[in-house]
Formats: sequence, structure tokens, C-alpha cells
Amino acid sequence: MRHTDTHIYQRAMELIEITKLAMDHLPTGYGFLADQLRRAASSIALNFAEGCGKLSPHDRRRYFLSARGSAYEVAAAFDVGVRFGAVSAEHCNLAKALCDEIAAMLTCFH
Repeated sequence: MRHTDTHIYQRAMELIEITKLAMDHLPTGYGFLADQLRRAASSIALNFAEGCGKLSPHDRRRYFLSARGSAYEVAAAFDVGVRFGAVSAEHCNLAKALCDEIAAMLTCFH
């Protein structure tokens, strides 16, 4: 299986694009939020890809669960951004819908 051909990976790439759009519009002083969003969104794709490369089901599951945790982290970071008035509701809603979809797929995938 090629990880790049999966819906999970493709959705993770879409989430990275939405995250970048949101980060590009963050006001000055929200570098901490940009860093958190960048790391968490990247972690979904990177952990999923690494998990796909593992041979044992136990190792794959560990990486997939880590990716799922990062999806929840991204969703929470968008909520924080909205509460600070630094992220638009539109970006937040798009991102959170993708996070929910990715987390659900990762739950079933392992």
C-alpha cells in the first residue's frame, strides 16, 4: 500500500493547505499558534506515513493513533484561534470537519 494513495493522506494534505491559509492570516503576536498548528497538522501526515511503513500491526496502530491525536490537537488549536479572534470561523469549520473525518478514518484504519 502506498500511503499517498489513501484518503487519509489526501485529507491530511487538504488539512495542511487549510492550516497554511489560516496561518497566513494570523495577526502579529500569534506565532505560538502558527507553530502549534504547523506541527500538529504536519504530524498527522507524517505519523500516518510512518505507520504505513511499519511491519507489525502493533507498530502501525501506535503511529495511526498518534496521527489521530494530532487531528484532535489541530481541531483544538483552531478553536483556540477562534476564541482569541485570530482565526476565522470559516477556516475553523473547514479544518474541524477535516479533522473529524481524518480521525474517524484513522480509528477504522488500524
